[in-house]
Amino acid sequence: MAPPPNQTIADAVAPLPANETGGDPALSGLKIHVDTGKYGPPIELVHAYFNFWPTGVGVSNDGRIFTCFPRGNETFTLGEVNSPITEVPFPNQDANTPPAFVNASNPGFSVATDKLLFVQSVVVDGKDRVWALDTGRPRVNGTILNAAVPGGPKLVGFDLKGKRFATITFPSTVVETDSSLNDVRFDLRGGGFAYITDSSPQRPGIVVVNLANGQSWKHLEGHPSVQAQSGFIPFHNGVPTYLHPVTAPNAITFFTRFAVDGIALSADGEYLYYTPLAGRRLFRVPTSVLKEQPSSTNPNVVIVANQAVQDLGDMGSHADGLETDDQGFIYLGAPGTSQHNGINRFNPKTGQIEPFVRDPAIQWPDTLSVVSRKSGGGFVYFTSNQLWLTPDYQNGTDLRTKPYAIFRVPIEGGKATQTA
Repeated sequence: MAPPPNQTIADAVAPLPANETGGDPALSGLKIHVDTGKYGPPIELVHAYFNFWPTGVGVSNDGRIFTCFPRGNETFTLGEVNSPITEVPFPNQDANTPPAFVNASNPGFSVATDKLLFVQSVVVDGKDRVWALDTGRPRVNGTILNAAVPGGPKLVGFDLKGKRFATITFPSTVVETDSSLNDVRFDLRGGGFAYITDSSPQRPGIVVVNLANGQSWKHLEGHPSVQAQSGFIPFHNGVPTYLHPVTAPNAITFFTRFAVDGIALSADGEYLYYTPLAGRRLFRVPTSVLKEQPSSTNPNVVIVANQAVQDLGDMGSHADGLETDDQGFIYLGAPGTSQHNGINRFNPKTGQIEPFVRDPAIQWPDTLSVVSRKSGGGFVYFTSNQLWLTPDYQNGTDLRTKPYAIFRVPIEGGKATQTA
């Protein structure tokens, strides 16, 4: 469904407004090559957020939409869409209500609890189960992140009825106090593995979880491919974006806080694709090397994994969410540079970035979710949340405009389940 690149260029011609031709009749009727801001299949608005600001979205094959919200003053962090303009807690309010957010005996730290603290990502896996990635680091009054303690960060699984079937926590040697768990993908072949990006600027890397026994370890920690690009400057709606932080000394900085972020599994589960948010390069690594747990009896696996990383080149934009379909395409949420406001995709067969969809209404595609609907058809759903306009990046001023949105776009393929 992606338009041929030359077709998107050829179709972009239109007459200019009268005030841009000086009123000259010889010029006013001419069709000039212009940027229409659109190509690809039409986007469809499926949900509008008027309450909380969203990050993640996951969609079951019967069309249920699950979503998550960074925890500041929000009353719940994991939810389900229950109307075109409202959401409710999932599985219920109790699961979203921890006994506290701040550690009373150790201020600046969060708490250990089986309740949800700050769900950054929600994913519906290949068996149609809902997984919530809890960073364990809620924000104090919507500003500073609390430090994590063991038992706070966790990976929680629910069936579609809301019954919890898994709670996996992490040792402090894997997820540290300043870790920033960001997104997760599931390979359900065999006993199953989960891969999680840790976007911490101090110790970025890939956290690997053995779903059969709950053990976890970290790979690629500090590898150049997972680190933020020094001096990185993205463009949004054609405007360069710098950080204007809310914390002292409020000095304008480069957009370099954000390490490895977007993540996707190849359709066959053999490769993990990833990219830093502060960067424009796409990488992949064989999952076979990530599944090897570092230990005294297996001491070389860290070096082997680092050496197995493949640099797939420049994407033309930085990317937040990544996703896969069963045709092998890797979808790349492309908020950055003046040429985007859309989603591109990487074609492993050609090694090239292809245009997929572009629309001015796509204002920072954050999380992507591919689904094969029982009712027919494949779609990629994504949140559009205007992230770069949040107070974090604008010196405390909120430049966003409600509502935030979930859109969907039809695709040729469907969900890659990685179950067999």
